[in-house]
Amino acid sequence: MSECEGADAYRTTAEFYDILQAERDSRLVAELYGGRVAAARGAVVDVGAGSGTVSLMALACSGAPVHAVEPSAVMRSLLLTRLAWSRADRRARVTVHPGTLPEAEIPDSSAELVVCHNVVPTLDDAARDALWEAAARVLEPGGLLLMDRPRARAPREAEVAVFTPVRVGADTYEGEVRETACEEGAELAFTYTVRRGERVVRRRGERFLTRMLPPEVLTRELGGHRLRCEETGERVLVARGER
Repeated sequence: MSECEGADAYRTTAEFYDILQAERDSRLVAELYGGRVAAARGAVVDVGAGSGTVSLMALACSGAPVHAVEPSAVMRSLLLTRLAWSRADRRARVTVHPGTLPEAEIPDSSAELVVCHNVVPTLDDAARDALWEAAARVLEPGGLLLMDRPRARAPREAEVAVFTPVRVGADTYEGEVRETACEEGAELAFTYTVRRGERVVRRRGERFLTRMLPPEVLTRELGGHRLRCEETGERVLVARGER
């Protein structure tokens, strides 16, 4: 989820997010960050926590305290619902922060990991600058900032991804996202459909803007905030705070 959006963001997407995407996202975040998160002893900060995919993984696979940072009120409600059904000992280790990372009351130099999953491309230049400064502040010396690597170039032609349909009682939930180039980068247009048999019961949509961020741009930005890139692989970018 994005931490650039306000409290009213994801009003449409929130209803459909977990039913269509949570299982896939859980597998993805485990693959991308699971090893480092499992090894964490210091705090893990989940930036743009959404419904809690990274936070819940951290609670399950490590004993570390977790800070879940999410500005969207509707996505926080999903996160808190998930936490309500979690074990009490796990709930005791997680603090939910409404707002963005620069606004969160997280002690300086207290985090071993800051994870930004599905967040960075949604931020404009000023918001990214504030995020990097806040990440550098909360990371302990030598702590790591992890993110899924943003796209470097906009698609030449529209690209469409279709979510696996999910049956709930008499209804089937469907979704797709269409990515198209625009002046600012790329637009993601999500369309959600609920069918009962052959009849469309509801169809809703929501759009998000993403920026194109080549590795050299991120390396320069992070370096300006005392964060040194150590890995810029195809899937994950890792930066380390100053020791």
